[in-house]
Amino acid sequence: MKDSIGTQRPPDPPIGQFLTYRLARVQAKLNAQANRLLKDCAGLTLTQWRLIALIGANGRNTAAQLSRYAAMDKGLISRNLKALGEENLVRIIRDTEDNRLQHLELTAEGRALFESTLPRMQARQKALRDRLDEEEVSAFLATLDKLEQAAEDPDLG
Repeated sequence: MKDSIGTQRPPDPPIGQFLTYRLARVQAKLNAQANRLLKDCAGLTLTQWRLIALIGANGRNTAAQLSRYAAMDKGLISRNLKALGEENLVRIIRDTEDNRLQHLELTAEGRALFESTLPRMQARQKALRDRLDEEEVSAFLATLDKLEQAAEDPDLG
């Protein structure tokens, strides 16, 4: 079997047919590609950009809300928010009634970075979608919805 550049590669192991393995492999490649793009154009990691994008699109949030939206680990979110705060991209505001709660919003610099990178990330998404026809996109999104529901089914765990 040859890869995309014509180099001989070993056959896929039996787990190569596992849906979760294939999804993880594709996700890792797409994430690495996005990380390179974001590092070059904005000096951000993909996780940092996703947090900025969620706050930029939804306004003031908490780390718990971001964790639910993005299905990201709270520790990963916390470490990245700390770095974004140190870079003056995200403002972290302690709740006056509950000291454990922190409200998050973009600074002017964070908003400018979000607005300057969003078109590039949207163009990347369009380029990815353009690899599929409308029927494939529709089927793929429906498949992801079904798999996400299955991931929430306690009987499958």
